[in-house]
Amino acid sequence: MRRISNAWFLASLGFLVLGFSRGINSSFGVFYVALLETFGWSRGATAGVFSVNLIVDAIISPVVGHLLDRYGPKKVVGIGCLLLVTGLWLSSQITSLWQFYLFFGLVSALGMSFMGMVPHVVLVSEWFSDNRASAIGMVYAGTGVGILLLAPLTQWMISAWGWERALQALAIVVMVLLAPLVWSFYRRGPYREKSSRPSGSRGQNQWTARLALQSLQFWLLFLARIFAAGGTTVIVTHQVAHVVDIGYSRIFAATIFGLMGFTSTGGRVIFGYIADLFSKQAAYTLNIMTTLIGVGALMAARDPFSPWLLYIYVLFFGIGFGSRAVIFSAISADIFSGKGFGAIFGYSVISVGLGGALGSWLGGIFFDVSGSYLISFALSTIVLIFSDLCIWLASMRRVASYDERLWSRDKR
Repeated sequence: MRRISNAWFLASLGFLVLGFSRGINSSFGVFYVALLETFGWSRGATAGVFSVNLIVDAIISPVVGHLLDRYGPKKVVGIGCLLLVTGLWLSSQITSLWQFYLFFGLVSALGMSFMGMVPHVVLVSEWFSDNRASAIGMVYAGTGVGILLLAPLTQWMISAWGWERALQALAIVVMVLLAPLVWSFYRRGPYREKSSRPSGSRGQNQWTARLALQSLQFWLLFLARIFAAGGTTVIVTHQVAHVVDIGYSRIFAATIFGLMGFTSTGGRVIFGYIADLFSKQAAYTLNIMTTLIGVGALMAARDPFSPWLLYIYVLFFGIGFGSRAVIFSAISADIFSGKGFGAIFGYSVISVGLGGALGSWLGGIFFDVSGSYLISFALSTIVLIFSDLCIWLASMRRVASYDERLWSRDKR
């Protein structure tokens, strides 16, 4: 009973830490406007800082994973707190654009990666065997809450104190509140030393990153995440432009899509529970179906006289969009949990950056060619179905049997 209460307490802390760090990251748009007004930099050059931030996050994920396997979540997330504090404080002192690239695009990005999704999925996987998806869903829900709360709070601080003091205030919260909590309570869990899989030929072995990178299951999950990230990012990137193109005001578009923060947060909790109650593969199929209903509603919106279609889109797409990573993470932990899981999961996260970059870019290309988002949104539905297919293929016994041969090869 005490182990269970400790596990859920750590999941609650993960909700707070991940939510705050992701909330800071998503508040870039608020600081972006303030910095443009202060320095008069070009929009493209200034927005490039956030692109660098995302690239650093993707590239550094495998490194974070290896460090987690060696040193554990306490030291890795603790160092992340120090890096984020340093990056935010130095960003408040900038006088030129290259400094912003260095301090926010690089240093703060490193801190957010060390405090981000990879260490918290590893933390949960080490503390939960049962109810793992529910726990991951709870932690991930913090990202939605953090975005909803920190964006308006940051805007208020900038209006009241200026962007410099706002950055310093965020740095102080990380140092005074989050860092002590992480250092006091984060620790290794009981399911690190042994796989949480049932006993058997594979259950007695530990996955390493080298073995996982040779396995069919890893690459099927990797492809599934590329398809899912591409299929959803093309929608998220171009949703406002599509709605404005068909006649709605920008204020209405921004307001209605802001509601997705609520639906995505709820989706993380709901689908985490569903994935534990039924099979995770069945939960993923239901997730894809929910997402496709939302995409269909957005595609059906052709004029400014059917706002109810947009509300359907926000409800269904938001629930699906917010919860897919929960199921991915739980499936990955079920297959690869053990001493090498941090590095393995770190490598898998690269797929999100690849798929997201391709989806966003191709959506714009297809619009330039056709003058419409119809092709892009239709292709989104196709790749999301492919993602679901990859998830089911990864669960096939024949695929698992192939991967079991890696153990015998490795022991020769």
